[in-house]
Amino acid sequence: MEVFVARQPISNRNEGVFGYELLYRNSKVNKFTHVDADQATKEVLINSFVNIGLKHLSENKPCFVNFTEQLLLDGLPLDFPPEKLIVEILEDVNPTPEVIAACKELKSKGYRIALDDVVAADHDRVMEMVEYIDIIKMDIRQTSIEERKEIIRLAEKYNIQVLAEKVETREEHQQLLVEGVNFFQGFFYSKPHIVSSYDIPLYNFTYLQLLKELSMTSETINIDEVADIFKRDLSLTFKLLRLINSSTFNLKVDIHSIKQAIMLLGTDALKKWLYLLSMDDFAKMGTIGSKEILKISFQRAKMCELIAEKLRLPERVDGYFLTGLLSMVDVIMGRPLNGILEQLPLENQIKRALLAEENRHRKVLDLVISIERAEFGVMEEKIQAFELSASDIFNIYEQSIKWTDSLYKDFFTQVEENHAG
Repeated sequence: MEVFVARQPISNRNEGVFGYELLYRNSKVNKFTHVDADQATKEVLINSFVNIGLKHLSENKPCFVNFTEQLLLDGLPLDFPPEKLIVEILEDVNPTPEVIAACKELKSKGYRIALDDVVAADHDRVMEMVEYIDIIKMDIRQTSIEERKEIIRLAEKYNIQVLAEKVETREEHQQLLVEGVNFFQGFFYSKPHIVSSYDIPLYNFTYLQLLKELSMTSETINIDEVADIFKRDLSLTFKLLRLINSSTFNLKVDIHSIKQAIMLLGTDALKKWLYLLSMDDFAKMGTIGSKEILKISFQRAKMCELIAEKLRLPERVDGYFLTGLLSMVDVIMGRPLNGILEQLPLENQIKRALLAEENRHRKVLDLVISIERAEFGVMEEKIQAFELSASDIFNIYEQSIKWTDSLYKDFFTQVEENHAG
């Protein structure tokens, strides 16, 4: 499933790119589609920080993201790195004591705050928040030169930078430079540009199980059980790997198992991200194509794991599970495998196996595929090479089918029933 974010550059006084404003889009059509504002911001954050990644989207420059009053009070900005996120407070957010307290907390933790659509220096909204904001976004279509001068004087008094919005001509740019504006945004520099990537929708029944498991105290959370739940959901596993590989956490580690990935991220961070990742995926679940492909992926994963256990191979069996689980990710996402694997922090031997390079992981996967396709001549040759018996393999095949059928019944049926309701 393709996902989208529009970005519009914000220039400094030397016309270099200071950062980008990230805007909600739900297709390649470059215009805002009316949607709940909370939902739009959540989708922008997930698609930007996880599915696309800031390295690709903004070259790791700061990103302005709009926040509603509710999302500020929920503390959503705190789930993202302060050096990458500039919290843009929308014009309809009232400076209530609760909002002021949220801004104060953000400031104490190093976040920068931008106040959107300022048209007058003496507006109550501006005056009540002036101690907590770092950037005033000034709409030049709604302000006169004198009003802009007053805003800039106020900004200088409180050591605030000014960003001019809706700049459309070179003459306006030059005039704003003279006035003392710090940053510039508008069609003169660039229209919003759409950046897209791909995502696998999440099955919310799995998500609910995870949150239940993670609701325990830190000392009593069963990491093995959490990892086991991840094993049942390709989408969650994929998102977890993308998240760890993103600049948000900057964890430069090659992953060999789901459990390792969870422990690197930490259960507190994992729980916060699950709240975001779960949003509105029910509505998207029909866009990934046949769920039969997911079923095959699960079955391959279980077979690879069981074969590795039977052979007592030196590598962790979780790595074999991951190899099988991700073996059809290019089909599911409709993208070349090379490009997908570049975004996942997988251990090299897993990547090599997925790219059909010969190693133990690939040999196990090839055996599984030969069984799946009923290529009995190939299967017999590979069984002999592993010194396994046909009864061993058919027992493993039967176990993997039962495990996958149970998974499919417990999770997909539940999701479909909930979705229909």
